[in-house]
Amino acid sequence: MKRLTFWFLVLALATTSCTVYKEYPIDVYKPGAINVPVNVENIALISRNFKYSNDTLQHYFKDDNLLRKAKGDPENIDSILTSFCLNELALNLKNKNVYNRIHIFPEVFKPHSGPKLPAIDFDLINKLTTETETDLVISLETFSYFFSEYTAEPGVPKPRDVITASVWAVYDPAAKKIIERKSMIDTLFWNANDANGNYQKNTKLPPRLTALKIASQMAGENYSKRFFASWESVKRMYSIPPLPDFEAAEKYLVKGDWDNAIMLWKRYAADKNGKMAINARYNLALAYEMKDDLDTAIQWLTAAQQIAADYRSKEDLKRISAYQKVLMQRKREVERLNSI
Repeated sequence: MKRLTFWFLVLALATTSCTVYKEYPIDVYKPGAINVPVNVENIALISRNFKYSNDTLQHYFKDDNLLRKAKGDPENIDSILTSFCLNELALNLKNKNVYNRIHIFPEVFKPHSGPKLPAIDFDLINKLTTETETDLVISLETFSYFFSEYTAEPGVPKPRDVITASVWAVYDPAAKKIIERKSMIDTLFWNANDANGNYQKNTKLPPRLTALKIASQMAGENYSKRFFASWESVKRMYSIPPLPDFEAAEKYLVKGDWDNAIMLWKRYAADKNGKMAINARYNLALAYEMKDDLDTAIQWLTAAQQIAADYRSKEDLKRISAYQKVLMQRKREVERLNSI
């Protein structure tokens, strides 16, 4: 009995001091960031035509460190660029075939400004959606942009960029509530180099107005991505205590052979294995997530948390808690995907 206790002590010390933690990259399919009601078929796109009081540089640009007045700007440049932004948003939504009809109403609100964005008039929103038979309103609350050029060697086109700042909102007229308000900043950069940094002779870069139009389209396209499911690369963590079975399990993990990895980890998942069981159960949670069995993965994490609490292992508890939040969020996302 003393000899057995001695080896369990050695095992526990080895696990604590030599356990290696590694990241495991995976791709997960996530629903759109915006939780649109399932009954939405027709949508309206509007512009609030709002400008913050200090947003006064629409007819200016920066040439290195000098602020210059643009020449030949159309007076309605705000309206033009807002239209490019909304049209690109509509095009991307249409291409996904998610909605039956998409209406664009750029002049529901007259141009106005102030230190603070005023609250939306839901009576106006309800009137608009009733008359147009639409179910949802996507609003470009405010839109700003700025073009800059930078010094280059003689004969080389000046590098340039456009920074856009937009605030978007999604309104549910039936519930009279805001589903989302989102601020987004995008930067589009041009120079005469290729992807490897090599100068390309005779490269033509877009002039200011063209660059502003392209950047406005990109702002609309980027916001549209919040409505669609997509793949996202994320990382998970697993542990390798200094035991042959865990090292062998890692080889199975690398090959995606989760059944054999599970078989090895389960050997150490019982309470009698003490802190070693924390590592085994945590790894088992990862394995079952990879097998798309999120309920079992959450159960193994809860079991790992119980032992970690018994041993008052703060680092393990922190790691387990973080993974629990990730799995619970993923479970909600899967349920949303299945309901679409």
